[in-house]
Formats: sequence, structure tokens, C-alpha cells
Amino acid sequence: MNHVPTYKQADKRDVVKAFVFPVSFVVLLWIIYFIGRQISFNLALLGLQPLHFKGLIGIVCAPLIHLDFDHIFSNSTSLLVIGFGLFFLYKQKAVFIFFFIYVLSGLWGWFFARGGYHIGASGLIYGMFFFLITSALLKRERSLIAFSLIITFLYGAIVWGFFPDFFPGKNISWEIHTTGALAGFIAAFYFKHEGPQKPDPFSDEEENEEEGDEDDENAYWKLPNSSDNP
Repeated sequence: MNHVPTYKQADKRDVVKAFVFPVSFVVLLWIIYFIGRQISFNLALLGLQPLHFKGLIGIVCAPLIHLDFDHIFSNSTSLLVIGFGLFFLYKQKAVFIFFFIYVLSGLWGWFFARGGYHIGASGLIYGMFFFLITSALLKRERSLIAFSLIITFLYGAIVWGFFPDFFPGKNISWEIHTTGALAGFIAAFYFKHEGPQKPDPFSDEEENEEEGDEDDENAYWKLPNSSDNP
């Protein structure tokens, strides 16, 4: 006999699946971080160096490289929480959205950021954050709105990352934060027909009317016409 999963089992399975990619990505970040601590080569040299041909490798490598423990720890927790929301709400399409933001934020950063090496996954975090927030505003779907409120409460202060003057003594890459946010904003429009959608109330009413008509055995058109009786 085939085993049919219950709704609770399906929900648990969706939750577990939604964590697989974010956790795997964060584990990769920590592996690279510990490798960088053990070798003599400075991995920051593989970061994003704007308008330099060799800096193009940073589009791929920069989000994987972190300066110190505080840097990677703060990014890891954000990636896990916001990444979970992306993969829980968008399922299979989340991978495409993730790499859309990943590549676009890095490419724009290569064109527009200031000189030097830019490293860290914060651009990706800003991209996913603004993707989910913008999607919630566009679709007004309950699950999206609920999760957007949660991450706004937890990480709403990231907006200060656009203003480096609020962090004296720290070299904040506000340009990558900005390109990440813009990539997430554009992705929300590009993928607006994917993921959870607000139900159409008119289609529900039509379906209910049709079902009611079919179930009503005493509907007037099903009753014999009195004029036809002998």
C-alpha cells in the first residue's frame, strides 16, 4: 500500500528542503574562510576589483571570501534566515533567483564601485532581502507579507549599510550593498509570476457558483416544467 504524506509531513519536508541550499552555501563560506586562515595567499586578492579585468573573477569569488570572524558570522546568520525564506517561498525557482542576484549585483559592482577589493556576501544578503520585501509589496500575498515583516523586524537596520558615514573606522562597501539591493528589486519584477501568488477572489466566486449549481439537485432548471404535465 502506498504511503500518502500528510500535510504536516509535507510542511516539515518543505522546511527541511528550504534549509538545504542556504546551509550548504554557508558551510562552503566557512570552509573557504578556514582554508584562507591556513594558507599564505591572501584570498581578498580574488575579490571584486572594479574596472580591472582581473577583478572580474570577483563576481564569482567575492561573496565567498570574508575578512574576519565577525564578518563571516554576521553574514552567515543573515544568509540562513533570509535564504530560508527565499527557498521556502519560491521552492525550485529560488536557485535561479539566488544566482540572478549573485551575478547581477557583482557585475554592477564591478562597473560602479570604488577602487580596491570588495569581498563578502553582504550584497547577496541585501539582494535577497529587497527581493522578498519588494515581492511582498507587489503581490500582497499573505505568506510573503508575513515573512517580510519578520525579516524587516530582524534586519531592517541593514538600510544603514547604504550610508558608510554611520560606521566610522570601518570600510563598508556601500556600493555592493546598493547594487545587491537593486538586483533584488529588479528580480522581484522579473520573477513576479513565480512563487506564492495572491488568490483571485473573482475566480473563487465563479468556482463556488459552479460547484453550487452542480450540487443543487433542486435547481429550477432541473425541475420538470409544470406546463409539460398532462
